[in-house]
Amino acid sequence: MTDSGAPPSPTPLGAILAGGASRRFGAPKALASVGGRRIVDRARDALSRVADPVVVIANDPTLFADLGLPLRPDDVPGLGALGGIRTALRWAREMDRTGALVVACDMPFVSARLLRALAERAASADVDAVVPESGGRRGIEPLCAWYSVRCLAEADRMLADGERQAFRLADRVRAERIPIDEVRRIGDPGILFLNVNTVDDLRAAERIDSPEPPVVCIVGRKNSGKTTLAVALLAEMKRRGYRVASIKHGHHAFETDQPGRDSWRHFNEGLAEATIMAGEGKIALVMRIEGEPDPRRLVRDFYTGRGYDLVLIEGYKQGPFPRIEVFRRAVHDRPIHDLATPDPLLTAIVTDDPDLTALVPLVRLEPADPLAHVARVADLVVERFLAGANAR
Repeated sequence: MTDSGAPPSPTPLGAILAGGASRRFGAPKALASVGGRRIVDRARDALSRVADPVVVIANDPTLFADLGLPLRPDDVPGLGALGGIRTALRWAREMDRTGALVVACDMPFVSARLLRALAERAASADVDAVVPESGGRRGIEPLCAWYSVRCLAEADRMLADGERQAFRLADRVRAERIPIDEVRRIGDPGILFLNVNTVDDLRAAERIDSPEPPVVCIVGRKNSGKTTLAVALLAEMKRRGYRVASIKHGHHAFETDQPGRDSWRHFNEGLAEATIMAGEGKIALVMRIEGEPDPRRLVRDFYTGRGYDLVLIEGYKQGPFPRIEVFRRAVHDRPIHDLATPDPLLTAIVTDDPDLTALVPLVRLEPADPLAHVARVADLVVERFLAGANAR
């Protein structure tokens, strides 16, 4: 502690906790990259927008020397994350800070906005800790939190008693929780607090960080030919060398398995929350959800980061993605869309009506050449959505 006589600074010390051994990961996980940036660099950048200075608690400082940040090892190695918090708080006290914002080195998606919310709550409330609720089994995320230097005494007592669980510190001091609803307004807790502990976790983080593939919906009234176009377009895009995934939206309950089969029994008799049927060359997943599936989440959770060039959806005519409508005058008297009104999501109309006019491109169905329109729709899709993609 300095002897200037001035009151402690409310600006928190920012501390990256990097003292773990990364045993499950098999290498220093803080140095793994997500989206082309090391996880520890991402943590540093988020902390530096809220805290000053940012420091690193690491038992092998040579790993992080290129960060250009002050480094020191745990005061007592081997005491886990709680020992790292104690080291950070002692450092904060030495620098006349009221507390420290701590972030684990394996959280690639901690945001400056969340850290600022923690610091602002700490500055406005007379508490010893501010922790965000996480929605996880422990209810809070103790390694993305603010702790006052007043927590040092309790941390010392816990470690002396053999307690190593960092989340228990918040139960033993005057801690304020940021409610889960407030956290969700900042971001998805499952992403904000994602820990990269294993290689599988790293792959999940890469998928989250990867840009979502472009999505196009084929829509139309019943029996308009949506499925026929979707199937033909999938085959044409495959022929051109693109990797395309698809989603079929249905309005009724459905079965992808045969009643009585073993996999069917897992899900329907055993009431599994999710069942994967796995065989050579393919898998099928069936899982329970609440309500209508959100197409954005389907794309994000199942297709993002897997190398697909395009996702083609049949249905979701009211969804958030660009649409190509199939309208056949021989079956219906009018299309779904009001063609006289601009619609930013309407991309094209595929139609058999030679007199139809619209504000978007029209692709005519030709009775003499039933597949000619498929190539023209594929050309349009490539031009509008795949200009930067390389066919394989």
